[in-house]
Amino acid sequence: MQSFRTILLILMSFIYLISAANPQEQASTADPSLESKLDQLMTSVYCHCGCVRETIKHCVCGVAQQIETDFRNRLIGGGTVEQIRTDYLARWGTQFSALMPAKGFNIVAYAMPAVIIVLLGVIVFLVLRSKRSASLTTASASTEPERSASTDQYEQIEEELERYKQQR
Repeated sequence: MQSFRTILLILMSFIYLISAANPQEQASTADPSLESKLDQLMTSVYCHCGCVRETIKHCVCGVAQQIETDFRNRLIGGGTVEQIRTDYLARWGTQFSALMPAKGFNIVAYAMPAVIIVLLGVIVFLVLRSKRSASLTTASASTEPERSASTDQYEQIEEELERYKQQR
């Protein structure tokens, strides 16, 4: 039993030393908004390493890890997400921006999904309306008798009705 306590005490001391040795992890776990800002920053720019075109969050190279550390330190130092992103893009170029700015022709790319959805909705509405009116027309034609009888036919029906009455 004594050896179990000794092992447990050693493990707890080891865990405490590891957590005390890395102050950046303490700061990030203490401030969840820092992690969300860092995540927002890391998903908004591409890594400039040249291996693959991935955001810093998804790139696995050492350059991406250095950039993440730099971003974290700058956020801890009081930098804003927009300021850090602007500095990064100013240094490496706008081709490393993972966000499409809403300027110029890019506005069309933002608006097209909404326009396409509205057009598809209108087309579906018109097709369903035409099918419904067509089915109502055929249904009403098959259930209602034809009312446009000529006067000759009307007189013939009246004569047959009179003959029927007299036979009874």
